Amino acid sequence: MSSITDEDKRRMRDRMLVAVKIADALEAKKLSQKAFAEIMGKSESEISEWLSGNRNFTVDTLSDISDCLGIRLLPNSDIRTRRVSAHAVHVKVKKTRSPRQYSMSGNNVFRCGCGEWSISDNFVLA
Repeated sequence: MSSITDEDKRRMRDRMLVAVKIADALEAKKLSQKAFAEIMGKSESEISEWLSGNRNFTVDTLSDISDCLGIRLLPNSDIRTRRVSAHAVHVKVKKTRSPRQYSMSGNNVFRCGCGEWSISDNFVLA
């Protein structure tokens, strides 16, 4: 145990928390691993791996599981987004290698500090 880094412990804990959330949802919906595998189009062994906490999930997989089971596995997956105008799609942004400050006052920006996400109305990205 002493050879396992704190980072690896944190990652394992997070994978186990996701696995428990999936297992709880399966139990609540009275779905077997086999039935869930069929719904998801996966093998039973892959579902078993998910539930063991050994799988490093992709965002797409978490999104598919969330949708299938009606649970939230991704934080803030219900954030409102804005449509990008047809004009903005074609605007080219000049690439630069030098760091610049972008003032985003008036816009909500999510920032992370010490493992907790918060919203700030006036945040300057450097």
